[in-house]
Amino acid sequence: MMKKVAAILAALTMAFSLVACGGESTVNSDVSMETGSTSAGSASAADSTSAVEGNVAEHTVEAIQERGKLIVATESQYAPFEFKDVEGNIVGLDPSIMQALADDLGVELEIMDIAFDGVVPAVQSGAADIALAGLSATEERKQSIDFSDLYFEGGQVLLVPAGQEETYTQISDLDGKTIATQKGTVQQTLLEEQFPNVTANLLPQFPAAVMELVAGNCEAVLIDKVSAEQYVKNYEGIGISTLVIESDESGFCAGVMKGNTSLQEFINEKIAEYEESGKISEWYVEAMEKTSELGIE
Repeated sequence: MMKKVAAILAALTMAFSLVACGGESTVNSDVSMETGSTSAGSASAADSTSAVEGNVAEHTVEAIQERGKLIVATESQYAPFEFKDVEGNIVGLDPSIMQALADDLGVELEIMDIAFDGVVPAVQSGAADIALAGLSATEERKQSIDFSDLYFEGGQVLLVPAGQEETYTQISDLDGKTIATQKGTVQQTLLEEQFPNVTANLLPQFPAAVMELVAGNCEAVLIDKVSAEQYVKNYEGIGISTLVIESDESGFCAGVMKGNTSLQEFINEKIAEYEESGKISEWYVEAMEKTSELGIE
């Protein structure tokens, strides 16, 4: 299987390397997949890189069970959805869902920890079965992979200096200002579409964008609501603007290879079960508590 994965990644001109670590049934694989930009977070306008199409038949529920392993692609720097604990294990809401899916399939879990803009191509090419990385089902991504139902609903906000939460009442109030966000995310797309008269400061990761705000190098950071609330808890001197950001990408889904209805339907069924039982809420609370314990931003 790994020889085949390596061949696929070579066809994508991506560098491939695996380092295994983690618990009994979970393998956290650090994979370098260079696709043009490095990013993590909720969505991307840059991750629809044309990729070699994989074989759907090798990624159905039956195929995964025969293989004995579920391979999930993610990017481990997006707390509380996926991040590393002190032992280097990838934890958070998404890994909890990954592990539950693997358990319900009766197989082991292998996590591919890669650059965010390589997550969609990994599934598209067949290097991974599922993408779980705080992905929004954008129209661009839908051209490359199929998506499950929402497992988490969110929204987009602006982080601003404390005391300026009500300073900006409309987008035009930010004309001439600098707004930071993470490169390659849906936030970059929203910034370009909705804030045409600002200076965009695009950083590799959200923590760097927030540091720009804390340092006074920008007036705001465009980020998802859940992450914003976590940053406000961890940093003094910042708050969430009351300005409403319109966005159709208001939640996260799992991604599967196009046409893989077997796995897509299985995931949808399990998401419904996890939601009804309260497990997703439980896992989310646990992830938030863990980020606070570790002081992760």
